[in-house]
Amino acid sequence: MKVKQYRAVTLQEAFAQAQAEMGEDAVLLHQKDVLQPAQLGQRARTLVEITVGVDQSQNPTTKGVEREAIVRRFAPPTAPTSARPTPFFAAPAAPPTRGQDEFDSLRREIAQIRSLLQRRNRQSANLLPALSDWSNALAECALPDSWIDRLLDGLDEMLTPTALRRSDMVSGALTRRMAAEMASPLGALQPGKPGNPLVFLLVGPTGVGKTTTIAKLAAHFALQKRLPIAIITADTFRIGAVSQLRTYSELMQAPLEVAYTPDELSQQIAKHQDKALILVDTPGRSPADGEQLAILESFVAGVEKPHLQIALAAGTPLADARRIIQRFSIVPPQGVVLTKVDETDYFGPICALLAECQLPLSYMTTGQRVPEDIQIASNEELLARMLLQARHHLPESEAVSQTAIYPVSAHFQRFADLAQAR
Repeated sequence: MKVKQYRAVTLQEAFAQAQAEMGEDAVLLHQKDVLQPAQLGQRARTLVEITVGVDQSQNPTTKGVEREAIVRRFAPPTAPTSARPTPFFAAPAAPPTRGQDEFDSLRREIAQIRSLLQRRNRQSANLLPALSDWSNALAECALPDSWIDRLLDGLDEMLTPTALRRSDMVSGALTRRMAAEMASPLGALQPGKPGNPLVFLLVGPTGVGKTTTIAKLAAHFALQKRLPIAIITADTFRIGAVSQLRTYSELMQAPLEVAYTPDELSQQIAKHQDKALILVDTPGRSPADGEQLAILESFVAGVEKPHLQIALAAGTPLADARRIIQRFSIVPPQGVVLTKVDETDYFGPICALLAECQLPLSYMTTGQRVPEDIQIASNEELLARMLLQARHHLPESEAVSQTAIYPVSAHFQRFADLAQAR
């Protein structure tokens, strides 16, 4: 191998020198920053020193691969695209490149600047001071600008000047307006009967808490409602997913099946037709991975009359949430399970999404405890969480008791107590 060093102001310039002298097959072996001492008429400066080599024994195929890798490395950053599909149950995709990270960061900064400019435009659009304060407060909750304009439009004509100065009155008006745009909540699952069970499938991206949610629902219906249920997991990729559900199933004395293929899932559903409810846990998939989503679709396609809901983390950015809803609507979804409600303060994006997609909420999960940290969803409670945060950004924020906003559901008791009663 022929090895040589080059110095330049930037990495790209240094490598261009190397390619000009050593050819397009030059491979970067090492790089470091070096200080160039001050010279006549020039200040000291930092240069990039690279070590480049050419393996003259490479065959043409290997050279082509090396060249393609170099081109990719030194190409200017471009918009991130969907990752190349990987086989089902394959290892997770590699993390984004540095170029992708920088591009995403720049995109977020541009979005923030655009939002700031739109907010200033609203402030100068003859808004009353009270509504201007609310505009800023709602923007702090990451509610999209289009929805802020829509909610505040005409509010000064609906409320009296005195009411506009009361944050509780404005909160109530905003709640009614936004709730009217959202689909009515779906409510709790309605199990079938032995011989005609409800087959509930929970789908969604990785890390949103699908398995824990399935365990919470199983505990509620098996231990509190005393219904015959079965649990099936197709999540055989994530380490610990099967053993986690197996522990819960043993405590609930409910059968657990593992499905490795769509045919196995169909067979296991047929096996448990004597149950009232069959809960199916699916593997988390990236919404950008078309091949793995196609495999997930094949699992769902083998289920007769599936009741499919999408698990979505409450803090998901709006653009990502839109894509998740679109990609996981394998069959028309019945509703949305909103998870990790306790892990975010920014409820604007999810409120806007639910109004846009017109999908009803069914449950909200608020922690890891099984089965306490789950409750039947309410649009008003979700909006109350957003508006509570907004009120903290008003010039004179009122002290609001969080217990009035976050009621503890009486529908779920401690898992240990239920298991002991069993």
